[in-house]
Amino acid sequence: MPTPQQPKSIPPALISAFAVPERPPLMPHEQERLDGGEKKVHSTAMGTLVSWTFGVGPRVVLVHGWSSRAAHMLGFVDPLLAAGYSVSLFDGPAHGDASGDRASVVHMGEALLALTREWAPVHGVLAHSVGSAAALWAFHRGLNVHASVHLGGPVSLSAMVRRLATGLGLDQASTAAFEKWVEDFIGHPLTALDLEALKDGLRHPGLIVHDPEDDTVPFSAADTLHRNWPQSELIRADRLGHRRLLRDPAMIRLCSDFIATAGFREMARVNTGAEA
Repeated sequence: MPTPQQPKSIPPALISAFAVPERPPLMPHEQERLDGGEKKVHSTAMGTLVSWTFGVGPRVVLVHGWSSRAAHMLGFVDPLLAAGYSVSLFDGPAHGDASGDRASVVHMGEALLALTREWAPVHGVLAHSVGSAAALWAFHRGLNVHASVHLGGPVSLSAMVRRLATGLGLDQASTAAFEKWVEDFIGHPLTALDLEALKDGLRHPGLIVHDPEDDTVPFSAADTLHRNWPQSELIRADRLGHRRLLRDPAMIRLCSDFIATAGFREMARVNTGAEA
């Protein structure tokens, strides 16, 4: 996706806050664990992506959040392997070892779509933060799974863009210019990334996990997602914040168990229906 010209009324800091993720370094223990997986480089419309796959069995895909990387999802690998699944995780566009310096939820979602088409069939998705929103986009665009888990994820790009603009004190005209720049950058109207437009992809069991005190993505996002997803469960991750839930042993076990149990029931239901 080409980057549109930046209007002079939009502060460069705002463009960076929206489209330029940080790249946290890979820690030695993370590199050691990744070395145990099968590494692959993928050429996609979203640039060059890097993935790692562990184990054999039905595939579960882990999707990291903004300014994160695949290695930050490693805590979920061993429990899923023990449950009989293979696990794939990847560095999204402009993150980790992937190419690019700008990205968005659409870039992440299209990257997920590209990889899951290569990996099909996919049993489940477990996604954090913007990775969760990217998964909602992928489901809307045709990705089918038996179960998914959503950790601290937003549900409205419109709201996020307005919050960024308000945070930098933009007036109405500059906010409108920023919204237009974002739409040109992602290639879609902002409303196309709001839950109302995406909820048609929620056709499988889902687990939503969110800390009511999350200071990055408000808990109201989880509540809205739950109310619009009949097959979902909502778990309050008290005192785990936005990122600590990726490292909490009890939460990791809960999410992994959901992928296994809810996903298995859904797979059995689908297969029974297909045979009928």
